[in-house]
Amino acid sequence: MVADKLIKSRFRYLHISNDVLLGNMIAVFIGDRLTRILFEHRVGEASQALLDMVYYLDFFYVPICVVVMSVVTVWYERPIRHCLRSFYKGFAPDPILLENARRRVLNEPYMILFLDMVIWCLGAFLFWAAGSPAAGIGIASGMLTVTLAFFWVEHVSQHNLVPLFFPEGDLSTVRGVRTGSLRRRFAALIIAVSVVPLAFIHLTIVRFKHMQMMDELTLLMLVRRMTETIAVESIMFMGIAIVLSWLVVQNMKRPVTEIIKVMGHVKKGDFSKKAKVFSTDEIGFAGETLNAMTAGLRERELIKDVFGKYVDSRVRDEILSGRVPLDGELKEATILFADLRNFTPLVAVTPPKELIYVLNAYLNEMAEAIKENNGLILQFIGDEVEAVFGAPVYQSGHELASVKTALAMRLRLEQLNKRFEGEGIPPIAHGVGIHTGSVLAANIGSADRSAYSLIGDTVNLASRIQGLTKEFKTDILVSETIQSLLSVHYDFQPMPEIRVKGKLDPIRVFSLNHEMG
Repeated sequence: MVADKLIKSRFRYLHISNDVLLGNMIAVFIGDRLTRILFEHRVGEASQALLDMVYYLDFFYVPICVVVMSVVTVWYERPIRHCLRSFYKGFAPDPILLENARRRVLNEPYMILFLDMVIWCLGAFLFWAAGSPAAGIGIASGMLTVTLAFFWVEHVSQHNLVPLFFPEGDLSTVRGVRTGSLRRRFAALIIAVSVVPLAFIHLTIVRFKHMQMMDELTLLMLVRRMTETIAVESIMFMGIAIVLSWLVVQNMKRPVTEIIKVMGHVKKGDFSKKAKVFSTDEIGFAGETLNAMTAGLRERELIKDVFGKYVDSRVRDEILSGRVPLDGELKEATILFADLRNFTPLVAVTPPKELIYVLNAYLNEMAEAIKENNGLILQFIGDEVEAVFGAPVYQSGHELASVKTALAMRLRLEQLNKRFEGEGIPPIAHGVGIHTGSVLAANIGSADRSAYSLIGDTVNLASRIQGLTKEFKTDILVSETIQSLLSVHYDFQPMPEIRVKGKLDPIRVFSLNHEMG
């Protein structure tokens, strides 16, 4: 598992296990301190006895809240903590426990949000029951606190827990998870950083207006105090706004950066990367969708590559792009057939493994010679090779390329036989036939399976010419058409006229000797 490799030290284990708990406690203390400061600057509105009672309640209420919240949080995190302990020790956790922990990791920010709201509402009620104006201040401070706690827990979850529990980024597969939305997050942020601070400052100004009927000295003191109050509130609210904004930006920046990074790889044709998914909101959905898309593209490329092993890459690309008409098209092309001599008797006396070794070595060498001259291997038929030059992509001088290929095949076969001699394998021979003309090119086959094929008299005659190499005891024969086109480049030896199947009149073929100097 990926997770057990990430927790490499006890410090990191303890850090990840308690980040949520400590962060929430810090948020609560910040909220309590904020409430005290705001309340102290309004001390003139309450008697000293009331202030003492408020501080007395706060002195006992906050520790009780911390204990209760800690107990509830640790209880809620039991499956998470058990799995973290397993990751740290290098054990795979129980699948059912792991599934439960994954669900609680995603729901924990909302659990903390609900828990903090209950605590702060209860505290506001107690202060209200005591007749203290701190109740309203507590509610406002509570709104800031729960917002701060929510985004902090979400930050910890996304950066520490989610990568551990969701290494594949499959957050949407977990059932029973509350899905957040960017709209709600931004609404909470706006309320916390603008609505609440502006409301406090507005209330301060309103109170100042209500006190204008007092004597001048008192009025000056009140103006100074209200000015201090507004300054203190502004500084505190700006600090909280900066922290909240930083958390929101961090919670959005990392997943967006992941998506952009993977999209950059996809743009370059690299489909091997996956975006890390950290949340169940719209950004998380975009990340999972991107991963699904890249997986589909990766699978398509794999199929394309495997397809290319059975079909030449140019044929593959023509078929996949739809440029091969299903009803066929006429093309001018040159056909080459190559066939091993005396292969059937060789099968009877050669061990299977050695036979396959010889056959694959021969076909590999012939395929390389064809590729070197931009030829296209249509198919291997046992020990026979069918190749075309000039289709499906047109190639000028395809007749010349076919003859160059035949000579290259002759040379490669000589070198291969030298290798076989050193391995104690008898030499092999082959025959090559070449003809050029009009062919019908199409994607031919059944509804379930088809292949790019060339049919027509040109193909048949090339096959017949290849068969004549046995009768004329030569390795390369070409048609009269090829000889007439390339006689200035190569030395051809004429063979006697001969009748072949499918032709009423005898044909003339020529043996290819060598290239003219």
